Amino acid sequence: MKKFVVILTLIFSLLAPTTLPANALEKCLANFADSEWVNGTPSGVKNLLGFDLVEKITNTPGRIPSPIDTFYLLGEHTEKITYNYVGKNCTTREVVVLGRFVTEQSLKFGYQTIDEFINKKAPNFMVQENSRKYYSNIKNYFSNTPFKINTRQIFSQEQFLGSTRFIQGYLIRELSKFQEGALWPDAAFIYFPNKCGFWNIYDDNGNESREKFYSGGVGRYPSSGVIKFESDGVCIAELRQGGGIFNVAEKIADIKYVVASSPSTTTITCKKGNTTKKVKGINPKCPKGFKST
Repeated sequence: MKKFVVILTLIFSLLAPTTLPANALEKCLANFADSEWVNGTPSGVKNLLGFDLVEKITNTPGRIPSPIDTFYLLGEHTEKITYNYVGKNCTTREVVVLGRFVTEQSLKFGYQTIDEFINKKAPNFMVQENSRKYYSNIKNYFSNTPFKINTRQIFSQEQFLGSTRFIQGYLIRELSKFQEGALWPDAAFIYFPNKCGFWNIYDDNGNESREKFYSGGVGRYPSSGVIKFESDGVCIAELRQGGGIFNVAEKIADIKYVVASSPSTTTITCKKGNTTKKVKGINPKCPKGFKST
C-alpha cells in the first residue's frame, strides 16, 4: 500500500503544471543579455525553467552565395547564431549572437588529399584512373590559362572569362571526355586566400554588405552576384572542393586573374571670361588661359 501511494504521488507530480518563476517569464527572459547565449542556453535560464526550451538556428552573416556551406565562408567570418525561445506564457524571443570565428584552420576536412578523395569515392579502378587524369587536366589547364580582364568586377553568372559560369562549364565539358565516368567536383568553389578578390553580397534591403566574402560556388550551384577585385595586377584564386563531408584540404588548382582595368575618365569645367569649356580625359587640364571652376 505504501509503495502504491509513492507511485501515485510521483504520477500526480508529473501531471501537475510546473510553476515557472515570475522573472523567467517577464519579457521572455529579457534579464539575460543576448551576449550570454554565445555558448548555448545560459545555465541561469536552465535553472529557472528546469529544462531547455531553445531552438538553435545557425546562419551565416548576410546573404552568402548558395549553397550554404561553411567552406564558402573561408576568409575569416563570424557565424551568426539565432535562438528562438518559446515557453509557457511567453511569446517567442529571438536572440541573435555572434558565434565561432570561421577560418580555414577551424574547419574539418573529410579528405586531406585529392588522391585520397578519389580512392575512397571512386566505385572502381577505371573511374579512379579517369578521375586522376581529370583532376590533372584541370590543374594543367588553369596553370597555363591566365584570365585577362579589363575591369575590376565580373558578373559571376555571365559568360566572362573566369566567371563562375565559365569555370562550371569547363569542369563539365572536361568531364564529358571520359566515357567510363570520373569524379567531378560538383561542390567546387574558388577562394581568394590573399583577399585580392571577393563576392559582393547584399542584405534583404538591397544594401551591399560591409562584410566581404572571399569564396563562392563554381560547381553545381555557382554563386550569383559580382566578383570584385581590390586592385589591378595579378590576383590568385584557389579552386577547391567543398560539400560537407566531402571537403578536401588540398586545392585542385590555382586560378590566375590578371586585372588591367581601364583608367577612369573625369570631366572638368574650364572658364575664360564668358566662354565655358568642358574637358574630359584621364587627367584633364584646362587649355591655356582657362581656369577650372
